[in-house]
Amino acid sequence: MSPDTKTGNFLNAIQKFADEQKHMIRSEVEKFKAEELKKAEDEGIRDAHALIQREMASMRAGIAGELAKKEDEGKRALYKRREEMVREIFEKSKDKLLDYTKTAEYKAALKNDAQQAADFFGSEELTVYLKSDDMALEGELSTIFGNNCSFTAASDIIIGGFKAQCGNRGIVVDFTLDTKLENQKGWFLQNSNLKI
Repeated sequence: MSPDTKTGNFLNAIQKFADEQKHMIRSEVEKFKAEELKKAEDEGIRDAHALIQREMASMRAGIAGELAKKEDEGKRALYKRREEMVREIFEKSKDKLLDYTKTAEYKAALKNDAQQAADFFGSEELTVYLKSDDMALEGELSTIFGNNCSFTAASDIIIGGFKAQCGNRGIVVDFTLDTKLENQKGWFLQNSNLKI
């Protein structure tokens, strides 16, 4: 074999080895690039998923907060309307009771209540507080309460009825329509189904 052939074969072998190495390096580079690209894609997907989850959680929290705010506003509006309705109902009831105080039935009921109070206190000294319009009934009521009784107009009795106070026993009995009406508010709220 001639030296040129040997040199050609040697150069071909080196070229073949260099081509194989180049192909192997290219293959490894492509494989490395594909792996790195896959890692980057996976990381991007994880990051995107995490971002989406954070955004969704933020949106849910915002929506829940907005719903809670709207629910509170609705409850406040309902509560306000309920209070207005109760006030209107009790104002109308007060007006009807004021009309009632102008009737003979009221006068009879007042005397009946006076008899109950007189029976309770006996001959004790009493101060009886009346609505100023009812002071005209002082004479009729004094026959029921007896001589140990004084009558006073009370500015806090708006609708009607009376309060009797026994100073010796430290007791006050309240037969006012004002108190009876006020005491009905609790019962009304409990039984009217105006719940929030």
